[in-house]
Amino acid sequence: MRVSKRAVKGLAALRPALFAFLSSAVLLTGCASTSGGPDAQASQSGLNNLVLMGGPFTLQAFDRAGPQSHAHVFIEGDGRPWRAGGRVVSEDPTPKRLLALGWMREVPGPVLYLGRPCYFTTEANPSCDPLLWTYGRYSELVVQSMAAGLQDWLRHRPHITSVTLVGHSGGGVLALLLAEGVPVVNEVVAVSTPVDIDVWTGMHRYTPLFASLNPARQQSWRKGVLRRLYFGQNDRQVPPEAFIRAARDLPGAMVRVVEGADHDCCGPSVWLAPRQLDAAHSSRPGGS
Repeated sequence: MRVSKRAVKGLAALRPALFAFLSSAVLLTGCASTSGGPDAQASQSGLNNLVLMGGPFTLQAFDRAGPQSHAHVFIEGDGRPWRAGGRVVSEDPTPKRLLALGWMREVPGPVLYLGRPCYFTTEANPSCDPLLWTYGRYSELVVQSMAAGLQDWLRHRPHITSVTLVGHSGGGVLALLLAEGVPVVNEVVAVSTPVDIDVWTGMHRYTPLFASLNPARQQSWRKGVLRRLYFGQNDRQVPPEAFIRAARDLPGAMVRVVEGADHDCCGPSVWLAPRQLDAAHSSRPGGS
């Protein structure tokens, strides 16, 4: 998949609006978890460090090979788009606590951790713009870039014929949108996901994500995709009662509220089939 010029131009046209909002609007805080040492965490989980091409961006990724034809692809939450209590745009939005990366060790078979444009980087990139991790964090440009990166990964693994996208928090928004442009994806697991981003910004009194796509406003959805959505009963960031209706409106949706869970809900022990969990445990060093 190529990143369209329309998406690039569309984001560029919105840049003046970004700076107007920065000076006058109520600013956002991140929707997802916030750690360091992704390389060390990935190494401890037996993952490989790699870079994927996502149009004008290089996307940080981690993966583990496997002969199976089905792969799981993980997308982290929004991280830290803002700092200083939501008053200043972060220079680096990378999450500090990588919840989805930790989940990968619980899942058997081929796995990929797919980073977002401009995350996990300490080098200046002329293609990066704060709009990509603030108001445009779910923009067409971001979605197209990640789709291109995923296709880049799949191109070298022709034995993989189906994919489950797993996204936490805002990563779940991207997983839902990303599945529409990658035909090999046949399942989405969206965890603690603000399915309607207008509702989410409104309930927290944040400035609307005016440069982003909203899953609740999509006119059509690809058929044949199972969409499973999980909410923590005690989640204050994405309270289930505010999003269940929008979640159930998605075609092929299966919605579950997990008792006693908060925003960190829900790992593979909740959404992965028992036989797959057994396979993951037995494949670890020292497993039976």
